[in-house]
Amino acid sequence: MSARFEDMTDERKAEIDKRLGIALTEAAIQLEGEIALRTPVDTGHLRASISHIVPLGRSEGGGDRLSGTAPENAAYVGTNVEYAPYVEYGTKYQKAQPYMRTGFAAAKPAMDRIIEGRLNLDK
Repeated sequence: MSARFEDMTDERKAEIDKRLGIALTEAAIQLEGEIALRTPVDTGHLRASISHIVPLGRSEGGGDRLSGTAPENAAYVGTNVEYAPYVEYGTKYQKAQPYMRTGFAAAKPAMDRIIEGRLNLDK
């Protein structure tokens, strides 16, 4: 009787990378939605600016979210609106209206379930 072993490391790694990309995208969309729900609205500009980026590849060194690479597997959710930090943390003239922190706290259980579910290799 003989045994034959086959190295499936590369195939499993590719499957994990694919599942991780899907999980990060789904988690980022979940977080984006929870943040948008909690974003205070005056003109609607801040709420409309909430978006996510999931870099398409990994890079050595610093990476560049705009070119689609990052030094780690990551998803980024945020806004490019200049006054966003003042809304989140307040000023001496304006009370804080946290929407990022509260959105993250609300989304975290669902994001954990999404990532755990997608990375379950037994499925």
